[in-house]
Amino acid sequence: MDRKTGLYIHFPFCVKKCNYCAFLSFNADESVRRDYANALMHEIDLAGRRFSGQISTVYFGGGTPSIMDVSLMSLIMKAIRRNFDVLPDAEITIEANPGTLGIKDRVVRAKLIAYRSMGINRLSMGVQSMDNVRLHMLGRIHTAENVVRDVNIARELGFDNINLDLIFSVPGESTENALEDARKIIELGPEHISCYSLQLEEGTPFYEMAEQGMISEVPDEEDRETYHRIIELLRGSGYEHYEISNFARLEDGSGRSPYRSQHNSLYWSLDNYIGLGLGASGFMDGVRYRNTDDMEEYFRNLAEDQLPVMEEKINSAFDNISEAVFTGLRRKEGITYEEAKAAYLLASEQGSTASGVIAGAEDMSADELFWKVFAESREETEEYAAQGLLVIDELGLRLTEKGVDISNGIMSLFV
Repeated sequence: MDRKTGLYIHFPFCVKKCNYCAFLSFNADESVRRDYANALMHEIDLAGRRFSGQISTVYFGGGTPSIMDVSLMSLIMKAIRRNFDVLPDAEITIEANPGTLGIKDRVVRAKLIAYRSMGINRLSMGVQSMDNVRLHMLGRIHTAENVVRDVNIARELGFDNINLDLIFSVPGESTENALEDARKIIELGPEHISCYSLQLEEGTPFYEMAEQGMISEVPDEEDRETYHRIIELLRGSGYEHYEISNFARLEDGSGRSPYRSQHNSLYWSLDNYIGLGLGASGFMDGVRYRNTDDMEEYFRNLAEDQLPVMEEKINSAFDNISEAVFTGLRRKEGITYEEAKAAYLLASEQGSTASGVIAGAEDMSADELFWKVFAESREETEEYAAQGLLVIDELGLRLTEKGVDISNGIMSLFV
């Protein structure tokens, strides 16, 4: 493994499940969390033997990593550094949700000091709203006041790369409500803001409430109006809209922010990342894998000195280029022909006899190869471009702001 790689660590624990959440997460007592940390450190040891190379990003996600005891997090971070070559300038992020850092200021301060001592240099906080009524409806355990306090303490302690999440199109919420949330988040001065439209996911309390007629999903037209007005507000406040749902603060009048999420950018660029922990997924040199999401099986596999991988799939050449286009179109820059070609040829680099690489692909120009692979989609793609939904130029393809509204339909042409 010659290229830089990201490392994702999943913590499936939460104080309580939010009403909209469909992620792998649940409540567990301290003893279970301790057992999980010990199993996770063993998985880190095993993964360190399988994978080598430089780690450019580490991301502690969940669930809620910030409910873990800091002594356990410190041991986990030491295990990572012991087993992987973490670059000195690596972006190291923890999802540190308000309400889980501590009730009292001194507790919050102590936890954040511990994070800094471990080398964590980026905080990602699931704020979601700055209105206490909506926070309660969403099932969040924190208040808007907790958010302000936690951000201020983090600043005092030297954290200079903070992301705040915002959810809009909450049932019963107006566009103006969402914009007021966005304004209050901007006032806190985060380097990065992630904005997500609430989706009613099957199996969540909100989904059941909608099925029973207790709440109604925000109409698409209103959802899209809110989205575009948030974009306008954030751009006007000095943020670069660099990915469909993500905004990073600009500095020095440049067109590219230094605060883009380096870890998430790995996903959108089809780069390598190692996924560890319950239910985590990884992508290494053209191979996708997923860990078991059964806790007992997770513990059992690691007790037997086996990585808890539930399934593994070697991507074909088409899988690689399809995924590269699908995720690349999420970015401001879109997908270049050169990136698509590199993804396509990755299968042949791995020696996959079933990769189906077109004969002579290496010698084709990047744009020639692209349109040979997607010949059947070219006419419809050009129709989208004629409608102002997509830009096609000598470098590649990118969505227009208008095209983002039907991005899934456009992306589906390349799947």
